Amino acid sequence: MMVKSGDAAREPRPPRDPVAERSVMRKITVTTDMAADMPEGFFAANGVTVLPMPFTLGGHDYFDGPLPSPAEFYGSLRAGALASTSQTSAYAAIHAFEGLLKEGFDILHISFSSGMSGSAANISAAAKELLVKYRDASIRVVDSLSGCGGQGLMVKAALQMRDEGMKLDEIADKLEADRMNYHHFFIVEDLNSLYRGGRLSRLEAAVGTVLGIKPLLELNHYGKIMPLLKVMGKKKALAAITEQVVKFYRPEKDGFILVEHGDDLAGAEALAERIKAALPDADIRYATVNYLVGAHAGPGALAVFFHGAERPRFINVPIPGLKTAK
Repeated sequence: MMVKSGDAAREPRPPRDPVAERSVMRKITVTTDMAADMPEGFFAANGVTVLPMPFTLGGHDYFDGPLPSPAEFYGSLRAGALASTSQTSAYAAIHAFEGLLKEGFDILHISFSSGMSGSAANISAAAKELLVKYRDASIRVVDSLSGCGGQGLMVKAALQMRDEGMKLDEIADKLEADRMNYHHFFIVEDLNSLYRGGRLSRLEAAVGTVLGIKPLLELNHYGKIMPLLKVMGKKKALAAITEQVVKFYRPEKDGFILVEHGDDLAGAEALAERIKAALPDADIRYATVNYLVGAHAGPGALAVFFHGAERPRFINVPIPGLKTAK
């Protein structure tokens, strides 16, 4: 039977689905914090809001105003200035998120590891408070269990999934299921940096320095920094990092490898050359270790970050001759 247009208008309509309507109407924005690293300009170019994480350098407090250049920051550390860091506050998250919610965005926030900071808990509390007011919005806070380039690569993956049309919860669930596949292999120049960060005792740092020990560090399944193995000297440390990259790198995940440094570009280039020789098709980029992590890792730190096979599960074995810090 042919239905006239007037009759069609009176046909019963399916009930409204507010969730489906919201997913069509609201766009997704990705946010992170200052502990995340990517090549210079990446976050701004991709519209990623970066939440501030306060730090103090040489008695001067920094928040989200003018910051020192990386050279100034690491130069001050080399000159003996002391640095301390703080979490992202719930207030800062509310201030940043509310503007985005008013613009009609749903928010996916990728936070610094809960194993090293209380930021994820603070931001989750802020999100819960905001959603009482903005009932049609969605906010997902993903604890990256990562930092620096590992956290940055999760942001990169989130942006790609969003641009492919995936929904907010789908992206967040995928990131959480896959976060043990982001690697953080790194060394520090001065073991006293690990002592100040609570990873080694004063005696352990002193003995390791005398013996020329370079602990190779990685994040464990709780997002905490742990020694993976120990080597003697910087050249052997670079070789050990390269071996770990080759072992866990999976180009089908993401061919992107981020090499970072604490104001030691020459060291980063030497490390990248080793990796390139072993993995000639890898897409290697550079970044400087951010202020928050650099305050604890110190000048001269070198690191590699990539998306690959699952992190090793047993990386809390003490360094031979040294006691692992609690």
